[in-house]
This record gives sequence, C-alpha cells and structure tokens, in this order.
Amino acid sequence: MDLADFPRLKKLDLGYTQVTGDIRDTGEDDFPALEILCLPSTVQGGIGYKFQHVSEVPSTMQAIYLLMQRTPTLFDQYWLPVAFRWSLSEDSPDWYGYDETSGCPRPPFFLQIIRAGSRHGWSWYSDDYHSCEINWLDPEPSSESGDYETYIEEFQRHRIELNIDIYEGYSQPPTSVEYNGLCLEYLSL
Repeated sequence: MDLADFPRLKKLDLGYTQVTGDIRDTGEDDFPALEILCLPSTVQGGIGYKFQHVSEVPSTMQAIYLLMQRTPTLFDQYWLPVAFRWSLSEDSPDWYGYDETSGCPRPPFFLQIIRAGSRHGWSWYSDDYHSCEINWLDPEPSSESGDYETYIEEFQRHRIELNIDIYEGYSQPPTSVEYNGLCLEYLSL
C-alpha cells in the first residue's frame, strides 16, 4: 500500500518478494493507473496464498472481483481460473485429514474462479475435481440481454456444474463431520 499513491504506476510485480499484506486493503482510489498486478503468496490474494480460515475467502473474492471490474487486465489470465492457486492451509483449524484409501473424493480445499460470459463466480474444489456450489459474484444475465446466449454456451461448454456432485448444496467445504457423512453416502452408491 506504500506504492498506492503513485498515480502513474502501471505495473506492480512483487511476485518474488517477501512483501506482506492483504488485497482487501486496496481501496477504490488506490493505484489509479495500474494495469498489471502480481502479488506473492505472503499477501492475502497473492499467487499461492494459503487461507487460514474458510470465512476469509468470500471477502477476498469480492475484493478481487471489484479490482477486475475496475481493470479487466489487472491479473494474469493464466493464474485467474485456478484462483491464483489458492487453497486452505493445512495449519488452518478448518482443515482436516482424510483417508486416501477410502475411495471417497478428497475434501474441497482448493479454489477456482469461474467465468461464463460476463458472469463471474468462484467455488471450492478438491484436487480430484469435485466441486462445491458456485458462489456467483454478479447476477445471471437477463434472457433478453445479448450476453445471455454467450453465458449459457460457456456455462455448458465448460460443463461447470458437472463436477458438483458429492458437494451439491455446499458453497464452502463441509465440516469434518459433514464430510464423513457425505463419504458414507458416496461409498454406499
């Protein structure tokens, strides 16, 4: 944030530094000319950041979304769909272990950003590609709008809802108790 007052700063790449901070602290008027931003894993919202609490994620996603609305080119398009490789930290009180030999899908401790037409959202997913419900950041386009067909086509082409199976109804990772119950149901199918 020490650089936020530089009115002509267009690119800020702190990717290989030990800078700390929180992207949620970025205000609407900060970095007015910024076109490209790259933050390290030591910044909440940086590439490879590991969240300490599931509850921190919605406000971080909202901050990222607002920055993307202001400057669509701000984040590297390679990192964006995989939500900058964000995950829940194994040190988090929300993290729990699982039995890899059980045959049950792994817990959804990774994040992804979803785009369908002009619509943006995010969801938790497991590294074996089972997803939680999508947390949309903006409303579905009206069926009368020109973007509606694009939204539907991209939604279907990417088969976005295909992987929402075991975690259907969950917008965030289930608790350990809920997960164990879901596994019992999944394995009995």
